Amino acid sequence: MGREKIDVLKEVDIFAGLDGEHLRRIAPLVSHHEFSEKQVIYMPSDPRARLYAILSGRVKLTQLSSEGKELVLCVLGAGEVFGELCLFDGGPHNTLATALEDAEIITIKCSDLAKFMAEDPELVAALGKHVGERIRTPEQKTSDVVSKDVAQRLAGLLLDMAHDYGEPTPSGEHVVEMKITHQDLAGLIGSTRETTTTTLNHFRDEGLIDFERGRIIVRNIEGLEKSANRDPKS
Repeated sequence: MGREKIDVLKEVDIFAGLDGEHLRRIAPLVSHHEFSEKQVIYMPSDPRARLYAILSGRVKLTQLSSEGKELVLCVLGAGEVFGELCLFDGGPHNTLATALEDAEIITIKCSDLAKFMAEDPELVAALGKHVGERIRTPEQKTSDVVSKDVAQRLAGLLLDMAHDYGEPTPSGEHVVEMKITHQDLAGLIGSTRETTTTTLNHFRDEGLIDFERGRIIVRNIEGLEKSANRDPKS
């Protein structure tokens, strides 16, 4: 890794607000890793031992059913962290973490970070906020499944992806470069692959989106907001 570890830490959401002295103390704890597309980062039942932070690429967190089917919990990108429950629970992972595309990731041993947190309330507050947001995510997903239909949930997901990961173009489109399958999208909204594909095709026919391998193009934000039954300002 050619960059200074302190500069790298500034790219991670939970560390970005810390001052230089805090970052200098954390920097020696950092290890650097590279994962190729579809490579498993950790398996369910692996021991929780490290905090992971994404510098580039994207990571998919899933849970496996007793039949071996994947439920996609979330897709994470640069600046986001996962595996943070090791700071609060020493048990095994209950999720599968996989690189959705080539990813550059730093890790910190939770035992080392826990010692630092004992002396640093700012970091404790940042991690606590992050964990709270992560807990609310599946709760919101459950609520959406109950109260919204597939088209509304999928439109909302595409809007979030355009906002979080899309590159705006001069024509007003948002291009999301992400190697995500229809099955992954279905898992994120609690639907089936077949229904999700049908709905994506409908959105494309309506001129709202287009998609190709490794790319989703959001052509009409306002139209998707209408399909999601979402306030344009939200």
